[in-house]
Amino acid sequence: MRIVLMLAVWVLSCSAQSEPEGAPKSWPSLIPSDQAHGRIGFHGRPGDPAWVVIDLGDAVTPDEVVIFPSRIPAAEEGIAPGGFPPGLEVEIAADDSFAPAVRLGRWTEEAPGAGAGLPFLRIPGNGASGRFLRIHVSGSRPGPGGRGRFFTLGEVVVLENGRNTALGRPVACSGSTENPPRWQTANLTDGYLWCDGFAGSGEAPGNGYHSAIENSGPQGRKWVEVDLGEERELDVVTLVPARPRDFADAAGFGFPLRFRVLADAGAGSERVLFDSGAEPFPNPGSAAVMIPVAGGRARRIRLDCTELWRRTDDYLLALAELEVWSGPVNLALGRPVSGLDNLETSQWKAAYLTDGFSSRRALLGWQAWLDGVSERIALEARLQAEATERERQRSEARERWIAVSGIGTMVVALLGVIALLVQRRQAEREREVLRARIAQDLHDEIGASLSHLALQGDLVARKLLPEDPVQGRVLALAATARETLGTMRDIVWLLAPAAGTWREFSTRLTEIAQRLGGDFEITVTVEGGEPAGGPPVELAREVVLFLKEALTNARRHSGSAGAEVTIRWRPDGFGLEVRDQGCGFDPEDPSLVRGAGLRSLQGRAVRLSGHCEIRSEKGVGTSVILEIPLAAARAAAK
Repeated sequence: MRIVLMLAVWVLSCSAQSEPEGAPKSWPSLIPSDQAHGRIGFHGRPGDPAWVVIDLGDAVTPDEVVIFPSRIPAAEEGIAPGGFPPGLEVEIAADDSFAPAVRLGRWTEEAPGAGAGLPFLRIPGNGASGRFLRIHVSGSRPGPGGRGRFFTLGEVVVLENGRNTALGRPVACSGSTENPPRWQTANLTDGYLWCDGFAGSGEAPGNGYHSAIENSGPQGRKWVEVDLGEERELDVVTLVPARPRDFADAAGFGFPLRFRVLADAGAGSERVLFDSGAEPFPNPGSAAVMIPVAGGRARRIRLDCTELWRRTDDYLLALAELEVWSGPVNLALGRPVSGLDNLETSQWKAAYLTDGFSSRRALLGWQAWLDGVSERIALEARLQAEATERERQRSEARERWIAVSGIGTMVVALLGVIALLVQRRQAEREREVLRARIAQDLHDEIGASLSHLALQGDLVARKLLPEDPVQGRVLALAATARETLGTMRDIVWLLAPAAGTWREFSTRLTEIAQRLGGDFEITVTVEGGEPAGGPPVELAREVVLFLKEALTNARRHSGSAGAEVTIRWRPDGFGLEVRDQGCGFDPEDPSLVRGAGLRSLQGRAVRLSGHCEIRSEKGVGTSVILEIPLAAARAAAK
């Protein structure tokens, strides 16, 4: 019996729009970096408490704080374990005394060792402002062979209006193990990540900029310059190394060994924004080199090189992209490029230096890249959860099949009819006809059989003595038949070409809530009057599943004896609230954001073009509130 009901739900879901399986491919992927620059991160010593503090220079109001782990390159796996701490807390304050301080967020891993696989941790800014950012670290990891304790962090990014205000800022800590360049405190704000960042989905037209080739030696001078068109405020200059597709895989191809970054070179206002120094600059490999600019305006940005990269027996300068950021805007995008000389081929052009691409992919800003990666991770988790749920339903179906095997012949026949119809009908009108037919068959045939089965079970049970063990089995069979009949009626109602009027929809929600009660007392209140018309079937299905999931969560986790359901009708919207007076929880705990139950409720609200709010307080209870604008519902119904 359960198999029949599941198949009917599957037929219904086939008509609803869903995410294509290939959708994640269009979003950024997390690709481990070769970390050729050698700067892995910060290696901290445990303390009571252990902390790091970043001086942001000026008061900022962060949009969010992003904390990246440190990871050893794949070629060195096994040399040192990952050390992302088991828990941490982020706070901001106006001065370094942190009195007072505002807590931005707290994170604790859900299970021991779970933090080792964290790609990055995003903490919202919550509107707080301050100059100093402090990260309190809770717990530590055992060292190799059980020797000592430690924790590690890779990079701390403080985003304000698309700009990383922590880039290049000084860092203090409670204790660290300094082993330059791999482990040092300054690595926390150097701009180097464990992964190749900012790569989008678009394929690059070429490799980037390539100078003329020199044969005399590496000391030849080369320069390339971007004209911004007018003087603009600068925040960060980013040098994206080349990684040509038509050459042996060489990340950091053509990156200079000694160079300066100049603003308005040769003019009276010339400034040195960065000088690599007397020692050769470590090749960054596939990592972007982010250079903070300490204020000021400029029109032209020049990369001036005095020691070139050696290819085989010749020398050159090459770069995939030169970006000049002012807040969230890349001022260099599409701007003209000039240089001492350049090599023009199909893959190397001066214009490619400001085309918005690395040698492989489109380049994104901080916010677009973080959001894209987060969406990809969330979608992959949802698809995995849905696959797990489908497997659970299949397992349940097999168990129910045994319990109601007496109607096996009918089920097989219906399955054959449904399978034949599903294979022959693809268009939307044909799917509606199929849903209507399934609903009628379920109601007339199986509904009657289930009712008869429940009635006969009651009659047989009355003729048996209470101490007879058969009586309990017969009563359980009758109860199963009634439960299945109730579930089937919900599905029949949803399978109809339309889910009836809004009034019928309100009545159906009330019946479902009361039926789910049992020993869990559920009261239902309807506020306001239902509008004219009726809901589309997709909306009705999502709201019914939202209600069932919210009530199931309350029954399983609240510890309360019951719950209150409120259905609210307003001229411009529909609201649903499930409230209990149970144990509650802390909504500010970041680990709860990734909970499958809460994420599922939020996902249904998004698909309904609505909003889900979860209010909870420990010891007081929890309210799950769904709000849907009726304008969106009416548009979906047309």
